[in-house]
Amino acid sequence: MSDQKNNTPAPEEDTFFKPEPDDSDLEQEERKLRSRRLRARIFVCLVLVLALALIYMLRDDLAYYFESSKPVDLGLAEELQSRPLTHNSYVHLHGIARDMCIKADLLTGSVRFLYLLGSDLGSRILIETPTGKDTGCLGAIDSDFDGRLLSLGETQRYDRVLSYYREHFPSAPRDGPIYLLQDGTLPRSAWWYPLAVLIILLLWVLNVRTLIRIRRRSRLSDRAPGETL
Repeated sequence: MSDQKNNTPAPEEDTFFKPEPDDSDLEQEERKLRSRRLRARIFVCLVLVLALALIYMLRDDLAYYFESSKPVDLGLAEELQSRPLTHNSYVHLHGIARDMCIKADLLTGSVRFLYLLGSDLGSRILIETPTGKDTGCLGAIDSDFDGRLLSLGETQRYDRVLSYYREHFPSAPRDGPIYLLQDGTLPRSAWWYPLAVLIILLLWVLNVRTLIRIRRRSRLSDRAPGETL
């Protein structure tokens, strides 16, 4: 009876004799691991490209944030001499502007669009100004305008406004440069642009570190078992 008890294997012993995985199973696991690393690399690279594209799109907004707080005085609109104006600059001018009687709702509020009278260069400058309490069509107004000057050849943001201006107003220039002055938009007023760029740069750095870590792990896993570092 004692011999029979000693020869009977314990049920728990079966768990210690699992078959070892063959080469095909190891190769399959290695292929899965490489596939996951490749997908991770592609995702990280796409994030890096997207971050750079966003920074490129915000380059003018970021540059204007650091513009001088003293505007370039262009003088009177009716006395403007024909000359190229600097894109994305902070300017001041005085003149008579006629309301185009079109408005737009932006994230910062409702705005109306006007165009200057009195000179050829003045007719090439459109004005974007807050609507305020007066929601009707203003006609002509005599006022000072301070803000950000954009060349519409450098941005497509105002293509519909420019098309409307040339279609409905005979005095609108048909060719040559057209500018838009964002009245009231001062340097360092849009603080969210540098904040957005800073966040994008931080994400870019983190993703670069992740990409380096993935490449390092991939190189270590590709080394031969007997190879030393």
